[in-house]
Amino acid sequence: MTSAYIWPFWVGGLAIATVSILLVITTGKFLSVTRGYATVCGIFSRLKYFSRPDLGGAFGFRTFFTVGLVAGGAIAAFTTTGWHPTWDLGRFNDIWGASLGVKAAVLISGGFLWGYGARLAKGCTSGNSIAGLSKGSLASFVATGGFLVAGVIVTFLISFISGVK
Repeated sequence: MTSAYIWPFWVGGLAIATVSILLVITTGKFLSVTRGYATVCGIFSRLKYFSRPDLGGAFGFRTFFTVGLVAGGAIAAFTTTGWHPTWDLGRFNDIWGASLGVKAAVLISGGFLWGYGARLAKGCTSGNSIAGLSKGSLASFVATGGFLVAGVIVTFLISFISGVK
C-alpha cells in the first residue's frame, strides 16, 4: 500500500475493547498480556511457574492472543508503510546513542524492570488498566493513574537529562 497511510490509533483501541468485552461475556475471563507471555514461555520452559493452572496451559487462549499481537503488528506493517526492519530506533538513538550494545543493555534492562514491576503489581499496565478497570477495581484505578503520572515524569526527566527535545 502507500507509505503515507498509517492505521488510526483508535482502531487498536476498538479492537482491544471488543476482544476484552467478548472474552468476558463468552468465558468470564479477562485479558492479560503478562499471562499471555507466561503461557508462551510455558511452551519452551519446564519451570513450574509457567505450568500453573491459572495460566490456562501452554496452548491456551492467551498463547494465541499473544501470538496474535505479533501477527497484528505484522499485518499493520504490511498493509500500511511496509515492514522495514532496522536498528535505527529514532529518538531512542538520540538519547542512548547508536551503539547496538548500549541499545541491547537498555532494552534488556527495561524488560527486566517491566517483568519485575508486573510481578510486584500483580499484573502489567494493560492488565491493570484494561482488565482491572473493566472489573471496577479501585486498586487498578490507582495503578493506572500511577502509570500515567510516572510516564509523564520519566518522559520529562529523560528529555531534560539527555537534552533531547
